[in-house]
Amino acid sequence: LEPPTSWEEVRDNILDPQASDAIFKSKIFRGVFKTSPNHSSSPSVEDVVNGKVSLKLDPAQLEVWMEQEMFDVYSFPLLSTEFCRRVRNLIRRTVSDGEKEEFKHLNLGRRPVDLDTVGLGWVNDLLFHLVIRPLSQLLFTETEKFQGLDWRQGYIAGYSVNPSAPAATPRQRLVSHTDDSEVTLNIGLGDEFEGGALQFRGLRGTDEEGRLLGEFKPQLGTALLHAGRHLHEVTPVTSGDRYAFIIWARSWKSLRNTTCPCCWLNRKQGSTCVCGPRWN
Repeated sequence: LEPPTSWEEVRDNILDPQASDAIFKSKIFRGVFKTSPNHSSSPSVEDVVNGKVSLKLDPAQLEVWMEQEMFDVYSFPLLSTEFCRRVRNLIRRTVSDGEKEEFKHLNLGRRPVDLDTVGLGWVNDLLFHLVIRPLSQLLFTETEKFQGLDWRQGYIAGYSVNPSAPAATPRQRLVSHTDDSEVTLNIGLGDEFEGGALQFRGLRGTDEEGRLLGEFKPQLGTALLHAGRHLHEVTPVTSGDRYAFIIWARSWKSLRNTTCPCCWLNRKQGSTCVCGPRWN
């Protein structure tokens, strides 16, 4: 799983065809696959991965690609089946090696596997700059009150009817919670399983908080993009193994520049903040 060096590699080896169609038909990529005068004006893969380019995707192309599942929750095919398989297998092999005595102190299979730690940070960066940032600018700027996303963390979370550290599936379910993010990307990586649905229970701080609004059955390669403050849970896996690729995206320069993340998550206000003058 080496980083791509061309948009042809991204299109052919990483993205779902529908995702490629929607993204690369946007004006900023026009002519990227052709030998034409416009080709040189398209951003390079390296510049996008390194965050040197601020991408804007054409809204008209997104309408046929994305579905709104419920308020502030959107679904769309994103990664190819083969790329999902390769990521899943790499994580399994890495975690299996982590069970060796010399690596046991890393606890690789006992918690979600951080992609930066296992050399796949470029996948986080590619999806953050190519997908999460431009889509969030169109979908969440008004409802979530942030000016731009500037940080990401990506990891693989595994669930199983028989939780197992060596298989990177330490859980069977996950209770209702919000993420420590402004926006979350959640991609189904398989494998074959029953149960493990993703239930959404309303935005924290609204009248719908805690109420079941809908349920989504994870699909291989399909992404959900949702507000981090949307309460959600994973129902118990009843057979097989379920893997999800999660990316948290934050806005340190706007929202979190004036709000303590810990207090924001736990609804604390005033002098009780651990970052406040009472404790420092």
